[in-house]
Amino acid sequence: MFAIAVLQDYLYSSIQGTGFYLSEAILYNMFWAFFVPFTFISNLLFKTVYPKNILQKLLLALGIGVVFSLLHILIFASVFVFISHLVYTPPHRFSGIFNTAMSNQFYIAFLFYALFPIIYFQFFTLKNKVGKQGFSEKIKIKIGSKTKLVDASSIQLITKDKPFCAIHVSEQKFLVDRSLKSFENELSSAVFLRVHRSTIVNANFIKELKSRKNGDYDALLENGQSIRFSRHFRNNWQQLLQ
Repeated sequence: MFAIAVLQDYLYSSIQGTGFYLSEAILYNMFWAFFVPFTFISNLLFKTVYPKNILQKLLLALGIGVVFSLLHILIFASVFVFISHLVYTPPHRFSGIFNTAMSNQFYIAFLFYALFPIIYFQFFTLKNKVGKQGFSEKIKIKIGSKTKLVDASSIQLITKDKPFCAIHVSEQKFLVDRSLKSFENELSSAVFLRVHRSTIVNANFIKELKSRKNGDYDALLENGQSIRFSRHFRNNWQQLLQ
C-alpha cells in the first residue's frame, strides 16, 4: 500500500502537471507503515481480551476502530512533523498534518481497525476449531464407569455397528455411543479418511488397494482385514491412488 500510494502521487502529479517531490511523498505516505505496529498491538490485545458473544465483539471492534485510528493519526502526524523539522525549512505544522490526515485517512484507519478484530475472531475461532478437530492425539472411550484414553494413531478404523460405532485398535474393538460424523470432526482428515458411509479408516494402516472395476475399491489393511472403499466418497481417498 505504501508503494502504491507513492506511485499514485507520482501519476497524479504527472497527469495534473504539478510538481512531484519523492521525499514528501514518502514522508506523507509513511501513514501506511504505521498499520504494521498497530496491527501487532491489536493482535496482542485480542489474545488478552477475547469477547464471548457477538455484542461484545462488535463493541470491542468499534472501540478499537476509534481509539486505534486516533492514535495512528496522532503518532503519524507527530513523527511527520518531527522529521520535517530536520529536513524542511520551514517545517510542516502539526495542526495542518493532523487535520489533513483526519479528513482524508481517518475513515481508512477506522475501517481497517474495526474490521480487523472481526476477521481475526473468525480466523482464530476457525483455527482453534480446525486445530482441535484435525489433530486430536487422544480419543476418549467410556467403558462402563471408566474412561479410557486411546492414542488416535493406534486406531486402525472406525465402523458403524448400529446403534454404536466400533473403534478397532490392534486386536481390540470398543463400542461407543457416537456417530461417525463426530469422529470426522475430531480426527485429522489427512489421516482418517471417510471411505464409506459406515467406515473411517486410518490411511497409515492401508496396505494395498484393488479396484472392483466399477469405481469402488477393496482395501487390505495391515492386520489382514479387507474393507470397501465407496466411489461416493472418492474425493476423500483419491490421493491414495496417485
